[in-house]
Amino acid sequence: MENIFVINQLSQLKAFNSELKIHLINELMLNPATGQQLSKIFGLSKQKMHYNLKALLNANLIEVTDFGNNKEVYYRAKAKNYFIDFSLGNNLDCNSDNRSRINEILKENNLDLSRIAANLLENSLRMQAREKLLIVTGDYNMPLVKKILVEASKRQIETELIYRDKEMLEAKHDQFSLATYNWDFENFNKQLKSCQVYLYLNGESMYNPLNDPEKIKLQQRAFVKSREIISKNGIRIAMMEGLMQDELTEQNILSEINFWHSLDIDYDRLADETEETSRRYNPGDTICLQNEDGTDFLFRIDKIVCDYGSFTPRERQCSSINIPGGEIIFLPQTKSLNGTISAKQGFLQGKLVSHPVLKIMDNKIVEFTAETNQELIASAINEGGADGGVVSMLTLGTNYNMNTKNIDPLYRCKSKGLVTVRWGENRSIGGTVQGQVEWQVQLENPEMKVK
Repeated sequence: MENIFVINQLSQLKAFNSELKIHLINELMLNPATGQQLSKIFGLSKQKMHYNLKALLNANLIEVTDFGNNKEVYYRAKAKNYFIDFSLGNNLDCNSDNRSRINEILKENNLDLSRIAANLLENSLRMQAREKLLIVTGDYNMPLVKKILVEASKRQIETELIYRDKEMLEAKHDQFSLATYNWDFENFNKQLKSCQVYLYLNGESMYNPLNDPEKIKLQQRAFVKSREIISKNGIRIAMMEGLMQDELTEQNILSEINFWHSLDIDYDRLADETEETSRRYNPGDTICLQNEDGTDFLFRIDKIVCDYGSFTPRERQCSSINIPGGEIIFLPQTKSLNGTISAKQGFLQGKLVSHPVLKIMDNKIVEFTAETNQELIASAINEGGADGGVVSMLTLGTNYNMNTKNIDPLYRCKSKGLVTVRWGENRSIGGTVQGQVEWQVQLENPEMKVK
């Protein structure tokens, strides 16, 4: 039985046309039962009970189960909790109510968000009293930010928040003058200098691409300055690419439950398991990847770094970590990756690309197809510059608390056993690829072995 069932069809809402049906579902949440058993419980005729059960079954609000001796039909509820999606009605201003409902559901799944935020600060970011945390976020990830701010204050950790929602990003990209745009980056770098940890949670930026070539030049110069500040001051960097959602849908709720479970983790255990797996591979090894979906390619490892989910003194520690953590990062040697990548999905510009097939020669895409959004691949290659089609890295997920189902694809890459092939830049971790558009293709549990 699922934890949540969201009623999002008018036919389902209409099926709740009597108090009896509500009581029936409540009863079937507790235990599966036959029509005859329910007739006795509610004191109704078999015919009337059959009529009501059939209505609920047709509306997909209950289901038939194999529970029992197979001689009688047993019914049970679809989930432990039923919620109505208010988008069915006219109440459009219900975000805050939705967030409180989602928080209640998280509590019912034994997720203490305050404890998880404290664990993140202490055992992932490794923050101490009197240190300073700089957070950049938009609207969507504020549920996480609010918990972090409270727990940071309890620990005498100074916090500074830069808010960049969708409207602000659009203004920066389309309305700011070059002078104002440059000043904004200078102000950010000034704040960056004074912090020990920089937490970037602004997933909205992925959906607001910058197209002004002059602003792109200013941005690149500002990023160079930021990297210099980070390197000189030893600033610890953590980021989160995906977005949390307040809209009350079954997918969003299940995804958020999975997200918090992925953070509700023993960071020392995650680091140990990531390290143990990474030691199976070494720079110079030739790796063969094969999968039932048609993936078959080779590459030679140039460098290995690890996102242990926390900042550790280990040799392979990555300069930054992603939230949720747990990932081994392989940089391929130049012109060593050759073969075919065939996957169920890729993720580009906030959109899914279904069943991409990519032919790779000397690390670069030479041919590609996809069932949906194929044009996005072409756009990414063209807009990525000279290295737009060059593979920048491959990653192997190690987060043992993350389920590959019901999760934002940008988090999903951390799931244990999942391999992700990425395009974009890898200079920040010691590579030479300078692709200007980041995107990825995900391979579920392929066979990965040293040749």
